[in-house]
Amino acid sequence: MNESTLLINSAFALRQQDLKPVYTQIGDRIESPYTESDLKDLKEKLIKLYTKTGMSLENIAKRTNNFEERMKGKNKKTDGKKDYPIDLNKLERIIITPNASGYISTAFIDFIKSHNIAIYWIDNKGTIEASFIPFDFKKASLIVKQVEARNNGKGLEIAKYIIKLKIESEDMKSYLPKLNKAKDIKEVMEVEMVASSNYFKKWKFSKEWNYSGRQGKLNNKYALDPVNTMLNLGYGLLAQRMSEILLKRGFELSIGFLHAYDATASWNRLTYDLIEPYRIWIDIKVFELIHGLRIKPDDFIFNEDKSSMIFRDDAFAIVIEEFMDALKLLEYKSLPMIRTIEKMLD
Repeated sequence: MNESTLLINSAFALRQQDLKPVYTQIGDRIESPYTESDLKDLKEKLIKLYTKTGMSLENIAKRTNNFEERMKGKNKKTDGKKDYPIDLNKLERIIITPNASGYISTAFIDFIKSHNIAIYWIDNKGTIEASFIPFDFKKASLIVKQVEARNNGKGLEIAKYIIKLKIESEDMKSYLPKLNKAKDIKEVMEVEMVASSNYFKKWKFSKEWNYSGRQGKLNNKYALDPVNTMLNLGYGLLAQRMSEILLKRGFELSIGFLHAYDATASWNRLTYDLIEPYRIWIDIKVFELIHGLRIKPDDFIFNEDKSSMIFRDDAFAIVIEEFMDALKLLEYKSLPMIRTIEKMLD
């Protein structure tokens, strides 16, 4: 993909080789003729094997006589492997798709822990199933401020600030007066939901995309059309990337402001607060993928029980690569917002 993100979409091994981290891409088994050296090695191994069984030299000679002639025309099968050295100073994350099967050695895990490299596991619906983010720079003073903000009114102001940025990014500024009048988090969420609903109503695609809008948090999890399937994947990647950024700043991700009391929220509530103004980045990329004809409706199929739509192999790789490219500047672009929130907590 690029030097900062490694996308693994096939058989693989992440391991140590000569005391250095290596990504091994494993392809289909390759057939090739035996060389004279191969045949010589095989014959020597056979002789050693027969000798260990106690077979007489006469019988060994009979069994290995004309071995080379008998092996002519036969091919050896080997795994198609290709090793790629990993630059730990440039790699920032590894993304593993459901098409990938392989292993990660404990030595390799030690490498990525010491260099703060994240791993995301993604299912075929585009949902981030699990992640490994080895950042641990929590600031006790900042966490205390996060907790206090829930009771001293700062949390409400921060929630309003975040949603203001989101509404502006979606060009839904007519909702700003209602947002400014919101007296609690519930009212802020109500303004956000109405503005977001009307924002998505503006989206238009041809019938073949089967798009009828965003369907609410629980229903969106099981997307039944390609557009929502891509959005779910994009927002998930955005959230993981934001989690990396916030952990490095010393925040406690479980303490949110906007999603503070949401029973359905995930462990990284604060992350889902702060991605709100940047969802538009994913939205724009989805439009580019569709209207640029890089992704088509037949790049998606339903899973076996028809409960959700999933990616076909090639589309998966294309969409992930495009999203991660769009998120390259997230840390830089989100820094002013994060610094403002840090000041609001003081």
